[in-house]
Formats: sequence, structure tokens, C-alpha cells
Amino acid sequence: MMASSSIVQILHAARTRIVAHGMAGLSLRAIVQDAESSLGSLHYRIGDKGALIGVLAAEEADERRRMAATWEPRAAALDLSVPDTLAALIAAWLDEAATLRRDHAVAGCELMLEATIDLATRTGMDDMLGAEDDFWIGLLRPAAGEDATLFGRAIAGYCRDELPFTLVASGHPDYRLLRAATIARLAARFRAPASGIASHFEALVDRCGTPRDTAVLPVGLPEGSRKAELAGYAAALIAERGIAALSHRTVAARAGVANSNVAHYFRTHDDLLRAGMGALILGMRSELTQGIAQQRAARGDALLRATHSVALTALRDARLIPFALDMRRRRGENVRAEIAAGVGGAAGLDAAATQAAVVTLVGARLGALARGDGAAFAIDIAALARLRDGD
Repeated sequence: MMASSSIVQILHAARTRIVAHGMAGLSLRAIVQDAESSLGSLHYRIGDKGALIGVLAAEEADERRRMAATWEPRAAALDLSVPDTLAALIAAWLDEAATLRRDHAVAGCELMLEATIDLATRTGMDDMLGAEDDFWIGLLRPAAGEDATLFGRAIAGYCRDELPFTLVASGHPDYRLLRAATIARLAARFRAPASGIASHFEALVDRCGTPRDTAVLPVGLPEGSRKAELAGYAAALIAERGIAALSHRTVAARAGVANSNVAHYFRTHDDLLRAGMGALILGMRSELTQGIAQQRAARGDALLRATHSVALTALRDARLIPFALDMRRRRGENVRAEIAAGVGGAAGLDAAATQAAVVTLVGARLGALARGDGAAFAIDIAALARLRDGD
């Protein structure tokens, strides 16, 4: 990319702030201070905030190509037509992304999530997400032949939804066992029967995460209280416009009250964020009991974004980790019948394969939204059915 040491320092500072604070921390003044540069230099060398985000996305695309270059010879020695081998490779890729390449992984997740909300931040997303697709398609071509494109894009979609949870819970053994079960079913193209770790799926779900009745929200929100009402407005802002849009002013404007009214209940921005996350979690719990048609009508894509917001915020607030795990273990519980029939046909799908399909669909949908053309890049239920029935 750009070789200037000043630009490298600015990009490093920007990425570091995203990792530490999310997209809400992408303040140009703070970035140039951390980079020991100036606003004038940043504007001259890169441009405005939108241009900076585009350059960051381009750098993440380059990072994914560098990562691919290290994985291609590794995969070349393996027979990826064997599901167990492919499953091990997918898990190892996620683990490397969440550890050795953690800052790049967090930044990529945050940039993608922001691009699903803000049109102005989509510059470079097609390149970044395309590099991920190309990596998996290229690895699978020798083993999957004509199915490599669809299978590769499906795995890329799965990884996009799984990665935030691997980032936040990579050391959680029950999460890793649950993840192993769903990766195994993805690698087997959702084909029956489930075996090995996937045959214990229900027990793995029960163990992963804290029971919802015992997990304590990051802030008390008494039902029917004014505090809970204002937190609900904060949650709606997070789901619709992202954490970067959250402030006392924006919550007050949505609620139709003075800024001081919001500040009375939530003194700092962190207090407001925790309350918004708490209300978001309560709302998602309610919506996870609805059917797929109701869910789409209620909030649709905003609900998908919200689960990633919880997971990524949990990287900075450990009190949210139990709730992130709860969202992960419950992926697909409200749409099991619809997905099982749609992908598996009359025979249906086992529970682990159903959840693997849901994770794939969610990741593919978020990637399509980030690129700005859902129809062109989305993977739907019919596509997964074709993948299951392919050679």
C-alpha cells in the first residue's frame, strides 16, 4: 500500500484505537496525537474520516492476502475433501485470527459492522471481504471443484459471524466445544448423520454460557422505569446506527427530552453504553422467542448487528461476556424448523447442522450488507440446500 512512515503510524494509531474503543474511538484528533502527527498531515496524506476508514479497510484487505499466502502452502498438503481435515483447518484459521492477528481481526470486525450501518464507510469493504472469499474458494478448488465458489463463500460467511465470538471467548472451553460441533457440520456440508462432537450438541449448548436467569446485566434496568425507557432508546440507536452514534444528545433527541434528563440517569458515556447494551440484551432475549417471520418484521438486520455489537463490546467490558456467549449458543433456536426444512428438505437437519447453517447465513448477510448490495453477495437457504446436495 502506501509506504510513508507517517501514514503507517497514523494507520497503526487508528487501528489501535478501534481495538481499544471500537468505532466510537475513531477520533481524528486522538489518532494524530497517538501517531505524533497533526490533523493537517492526516488530511493532506489521507483525507477526511471517511477516507481514513477506506484506507484502513484496504490495509485489512492486504493483511488478509498476507494471511492467505501463509495458509495456502499449509492447506496444499492436506486433503480438504475430508470433513474432519477441513473442520480442523477452519478452527485453526479462526484461532490464529483471534490470537496472532488479533488487532487486525478486531479492526476488520468493527469496520464490517460499521459498514452495515453507514454507507459512507463502505469504501474498501468489497476488497476486504472479497479477499476473504477468494482465500476460501482458492483453498477448496482442488477438493470441491465446481462447488468451490459456493462452499468457499459459505465458509467465509460462517467465519464472519463466528470470529467476534472466538475473539471474546477463545479461552472458554465450552464455547470451543460448541464451535467444534458446528464447524464439523459445516465442513460436512450439513449432511447427515451427525457424529462425534456434533452428536452431543444439545449438551454443549446447555453448558456454554451462564444461564440467563443468573447472569447479571451490566446495569440495573427496573421494568417500566424511566431509566429502562431511556436505555431502550439507547439500545435502538446502537442497533440501528452503531455504538459510534450513541451520545447523551442523540438519546435525548430520540426520547424527546433534554440532555440533562439523560445525564441524570447515566452520568458518563460509559454508563450510557452499558445501559444501552443491557436494554439491547433484554430486547434480543425477547425477540429470540419469536419465529423467523416475526423477527424479520420486528428488526431484521438490526438484530443481527446487535449480536455482533454485544460480542465486540464484550472485548472491552468483561461483564458482557456471559451475554455474548448466550447469544452465540442460542443462534438459530427460534428458526430451527424453518432452516432444517429449507436446507435439509424432507429429511431435515440435526441441531448442530441447523445452527451451523444459521451462523453461515448470518455472516453472509452481514457481509452482503457491508458491501452495500445484499442481493449480489448474500447466501440464502436455497444456496445452502444446493451445497448440501452437491457432489
